[in-house]
Amino acid sequence: MFTFKVYHQIDQLENQWNSLLEATNTENVFLNFYWTRNWLTNYHHYIESLQIIVIFDNDNKCIAIAPLYISSYHKDTLALLGTNEPEWCEVQAESMDIIYLAEHHDALVNYFINIFKTHLPVTRIHLKNISKTSCIHNIATKLSSKYFYIRKHSCYQFLFNQFDNINSALLLNKNNKRILNKFLKNDNCFYEIADTEQKKKELFDTLIGLHQQRWNHKGKTGVFAESKFLDFHRALLLDVNFNKNILLTAVKHDKKVLSVNYSYISKNKVYFYQAGIDSLFKPNFSPGLLNHLLLIKHGESIGVKEYNLLLSKDINSYKSKLSNSTVALITVELHKYTFKNIFKLLLLKLNVINKLSGIIKNTVRN
Repeated sequence: MFTFKVYHQIDQLENQWNSLLEATNTENVFLNFYWTRNWLTNYHHYIESLQIIVIFDNDNKCIAIAPLYISSYHKDTLALLGTNEPEWCEVQAESMDIIYLAEHHDALVNYFINIFKTHLPVTRIHLKNISKTSCIHNIATKLSSKYFYIRKHSCYQFLFNQFDNINSALLLNKNNKRILNKFLKNDNCFYEIADTEQKKKELFDTLIGLHQQRWNHKGKTGVFAESKFLDFHRALLLDVNFNKNILLTAVKHDKKVLSVNYSYISKNKVYFYQAGIDSLFKPNFSPGLLNHLLLIKHGESIGVKEYNLLLSKDINSYKSKLSNSTVALITVELHKYTFKNIFKLLLLKLNVINKLSGIIKNTVRN
């Protein structure tokens, strides 16, 4: 028999959260307690209330934590922490899930369904970029069969995970081989991995400058121009508990920084998050791509098993030059069977029908 408690603050859960995360051997950096706490601090304006569900077994041992909140930005909506903030300042946490002991999976799925159905005051659940194999997806699928209707759409996350045969995997690509050889033969080119707090701060500032320079050259503002986004990442950098998870690497020509990669490292995984590239440097020898190749090689040397490039809107993006596989992530919307939501669903279906009718009519006319 399980019991549960809903927490409306996170600080009192630090020890339980960290212990459970360690026991589950979870490598997802976005489930890190300190990443989550910083997100809550910086995005609290979009939070109506925290609904962190903690499950206990008969011995009062914590066996599951569901990091959830009710949004003030999307009213009456339950979401996973680190997700569902406004698009203009979102940090794009991916593969979020419930933290849980795997041996209790089936029982926990059924237990959570009952909690979602009877104890949470929401009419909509929004689960962004979750894995089809996750516990939260299993809960959503079962919940939708009776209590909610469901909408889904998919996107793709890029992975590099052939570290057992890394050299041949990289060098099979002629362009990658050319870029690496050009770097190795150039005595003026250097690769730097920030290994002190001060160096991380310096490279982070350089990252921002290069990132903004590139977007300004295109007549646009980069994401670091958004104060909430920037404040969140600066807070992570200054967090003594999270700083060790931050990996900043640079490609330099003489003393000039041409490329900075901002990544996270969590146990056996590296998550590439953002890049800054001096695209005006001539001759251009692809410093951005080179940074990835060198970071993958560094990952091999320290025992990394996966280099996660995270999502890309374009399936044929530059990430496809580095990745040997993709993983489908899905966004799930669950809408409770209320009169208001059923009416919305009917309107949605009618709108789709009207659009299809218009397309058919135009085709016939032409």
